[in-house]
Amino acid sequence: MSDKQKYDEAVNAIKSAILHSQYEAAKTVNEKQLMLYYSIGKYISLNSRNGFWGKGAIDAISDQLEKELPGLRGFTSRNLRYMRTFFEEWEMLDSAAAPEVITENISGSLELVNSKMVNSPTLVIWNSQVPNYRDFPMDAFLHIGFTHHRTILGKVKNVEERLFYIKRCADEHFTVDALKKSLAADDYHHQGSLPNNFTRTLPVAQQALKAIGTFKDE
Repeated sequence: MSDKQKYDEAVNAIKSAILHSQYEAAKTVNEKQLMLYYSIGKYISLNSRNGFWGKGAIDAISDQLEKELPGLRGFTSRNLRYMRTFFEEWEMLDSAAAPEVITENISGSLELVNSKMVNSPTLVIWNSQVPNYRDFPMDAFLHIGFTHHRTILGKVKNVEERLFYIKRCADEHFTVDALKKSLAADDYHHQGSLPNNFTRTLPVAQQALKAIGTFKDE
């Protein structure tokens, strides 16, 4: 084997290790971020929908967050409302629906929401205690970014159709633009004519690089 071949082999091995590590790190961050957004959305929903907060509360909270955490991104009043929608549209996944939990949440502690939801074995709870969603594709759900979820929720109302696009984004490592094109083409109703999952033919390193893009939150 020539020196160049040895170096090429070394570069490929190191590159694959780097991309795999980046992928695993991005995946973990994305899962935690989605859980955080879901819990914040739940907290906002319980307080705002039940009249505990007054009118304009979300705008005021967003402004105060910006003042107290300079440079914080992603928590505009519009995004806080997106988080509320994210929770409300997937509320069937929430296992902490006991009356005492709701009462405690409304009383004002987001720390409580985090301790009961984010820090609990959420995936196990969602899969085992939601009767109609035992086969819910949680891996795919947590595999795509919040912007993908927001886009799907904004365009699709049917749960089965939403799950189709969630799984397609995860399987094909769709960017948000690719997702929008898939929605515009109404791929759900043209499933029989769709090509096979082309990412399976890509080298592992390229798959990892492409997959990292699905975690980006715009």
